[in-house]
Amino acid sequence: MSQPEYRVSENLSEAYTLPAWLYRDPEVLEVEKREIFAKTWQYVGHTSQFKKPGDYLTADVVDRPIIVMYGHDGEIRAFYNVCSHRAAKLVEGEGNKSILTCPYHAWTYRLDGSLHRAPNMNGAENFNPDDFCLKKVKLEIFESFIFVNLDENAQSMRTLFPNLFEHVRKYNLENLKRVRVKETICRSNWKVGIDNYLECDHCSIVHKSLVSKLDMKQYEMKIYENYSYQGTPLKGVSGDFSLGQGGRYYWLYPNTWFSFDPGPANLSIHQSIPIDYHTTKYVYTTFFMTDQLTKEEEELMAIDELVRKEDLEICEVVQKGIESGAYTQGRFSLTENCVHHFQLRIQKDLASIFPKLPVDSPSI
Repeated sequence: MSQPEYRVSENLSEAYTLPAWLYRDPEVLEVEKREIFAKTWQYVGHTSQFKKPGDYLTADVVDRPIIVMYGHDGEIRAFYNVCSHRAAKLVEGEGNKSILTCPYHAWTYRLDGSLHRAPNMNGAENFNPDDFCLKKVKLEIFESFIFVNLDENAQSMRTLFPNLFEHVRKYNLENLKRVRVKETICRSNWKVGIDNYLECDHCSIVHKSLVSKLDMKQYEMKIYENYSYQGTPLKGVSGDFSLGQGGRYYWLYPNTWFSFDPGPANLSIHQSIPIDYHTTKYVYTTFFMTDQLTKEEEELMAIDELVRKEDLEICEVVQKGIESGAYTQGRFSLTENCVHHFQLRIQKDLASIFPKLPVDSPSI
């Protein structure tokens, strides 16, 4: 007889976790892309990457190619990186261009996305260049960080994330310098990594070197509708500690977190990008306040590398357990508030698509 499954209860003390099939069914990921990723804000860059008109960067957001460009009017805009003639990709990577030229048939576009020239369209009847501009993507700059959203009707970040970065915004985050971007592949479902990041019960077991420096007795969590915060100071520090005197960690639903780690003033942005149902690409973008790395900053990046390796290894262990068939679903401890919050959001966004999501928890 199979074990019954239960819906994640709003009451943490009685709540079961999400059932394992949500972490191992390929069809689930396709729905998540459509119902979650295509409707949420995704980080693509920082204002420090745009210094003069024509600067651009490219990104893939929910498998869609995106280009972000700095216009002659000082505006940063986002478009689909797709030619309006025959759908070829326009550019790759990052750089500077005074005008965009399609590599297929040489249609050209201005920095504001308007069509400049369509050389093979001479003599075409009823051809209106205004009908063939690049398709815009919703973009918002939040505390100098650039996000895009594929949903044209998405609410603004300021509405969805009130008081985000309240502890650190006073440190002039626009002065941050991007010093490194690194990608890693993890053989686990993207939600496993988020579950792991949103609790620190494992920290004293998995991250002994990191925890040895922190005062875990002052560890705090705050949960908001669309994000959560975790933080604690270094040992010997108390109160509203400054940047670098502890760890401050902000998670934005569904798959992005901002880590301000102990040490020289820093930020690491982590993105969890699903490749398939059991493979995730992690993109780590590291910022410091200066371009030239100091010895202390090099040491901090080495510590971060260790912590990420430890997390990756444990996430892969968890995925193997999920796929073993021996695990149906677990129970939340009373300290896993942020994980519980995340899984409730997933359940909410997927419940109408998966009516077989389980019945309510039994009385305990």
